[in-house]
Amino acid sequence: MPGSLILLLVVAPSFFAHTLRDSWVGVVICLLIGCYLLQQHIRASGGFRNSFTESNGISNTVGIILLLVYPVWALVLHFV
Repeated sequence: MPGSLILLLVVAPSFFAHTLRDSWVGVVICLLIGCYLLQQHIRASGGFRNSFTESNGISNTVGIILLLVYPVWALVLHFV
């Protein structure tokens, strides 16, 4: 690996954690990641209705939806 890539992998998580924690930008990034995960899960299972009929689809879908609850609630509290 080139030295710049190693430096990026070591420094970037700390940089993002300290600059984006407890800010609305970090919450928006979390919300975007949760939306992307939900969309990919629904697409992989063949639709929203099918995402609940798989063997562990209910727990996966509910877990991903709960991932969306925190950022939405944090944005509401931030702007109120």
